[in-house]
Amino acid sequence: MKKRVFCLILSLVMLLCGSMLPAAAMTDVFEEEAEEMLEAVEVAVGAYETPYEDSRFLAYGDYLIHFRVKEAANPVGQIMMIHGFALSGYCWENLATILAENGYTCVLIDLPGYGYSTRETAATNFIEREELIYTLMTYLSDDQWIVAGHSMGGFYAQGIMQNYPDAVSSLLLYGTAGNEGMGEGFKSMMTFKPINVVMGAIMELFVKVDFIFNMALQMGLQDDEFYAAYDAAKVRDPLLIKGTGSGAIYCFVDVPETDFLALRTCGKPIFYCNGSLDNVISVDARVKFAAHLPSDAVNVTVEGGAHMFIENYAQEVADYTLDFLK
Repeated sequence: MKKRVFCLILSLVMLLCGSMLPAAAMTDVFEEEAEEMLEAVEVAVGAYETPYEDSRFLAYGDYLIHFRVKEAANPVGQIMMIHGFALSGYCWENLATILAENGYTCVLIDLPGYGYSTRETAATNFIEREELIYTLMTYLSDDQWIVAGHSMGGFYAQGIMQNYPDAVSSLLLYGTAGNEGMGEGFKSMMTFKPINVVMGAIMELFVKVDFIFNMALQMGLQDDEFYAAYDAAKVRDPLLIKGTGSGAIYCFVDVPETDFLALRTCGKPIFYCNGSLDNVISVDARVKFAAHLPSDAVNVTVEGGAHMFIENYAQEVADYTLDFLK
């Protein structure tokens, strides 16, 4: 599944622009790791200037992780929101605003390689994304989190649930599926420096071409009226940061494999939502993934929604999500 999604997205990047442990109670080892993580964490000044007044950065190891918080006035829960390939926390803007207005504090994180977070290189002391996200979760609150993931971010949401189950109360999965793994040979090829540099340069080049970038964005939305008023710069500007293409590939090939048995037996409420016109996650992939979910998982489809449906169908998605959370 992961290789299929990667190839689909990579094709879109190259041709159309760069479109966009089994679950169990947390062990003492995890608790000790959490304490060590927090000792290494601090809020820091970011390396990149952002367009947001509420930008915050978390420093951990070689990483500066950009995130924003949409506070609920009277919070009833908190949601960590993880974006997909070639996007950033901005993709959650509309949905997070509605959820915050309904009592859920939302944290919009930029994964390494995207948005305004660190761009990795071969010299970076690598830290798994799940650990980075979990560190931010623990830094911000001791309470359990609802973890949301869109597209590639759904793989990371599943990984957090598998590795840090006690930190997660439920999963919200949008426009994603299961990741059956990518061969080590393929991963080695994509992270081999000459290939990684070339692929990264191709991605960055196509982002700079207006026609190609706009076409890819339109394909992701499939909504001319919404696109006409869309702030495309919020998507494009961080993609123009040097090292984004190469760093994005480092990020994608490290996406965690789905433990389907752990997912089915996790005991966590799971919400699974897709767009009917999604051209990245196939119908077969959605059906196959849904079959691995617990029997009480909620599975809904947004009619007319393409891959980026969480943006232009935010109100409908929020209605489904809030109904599930209540």
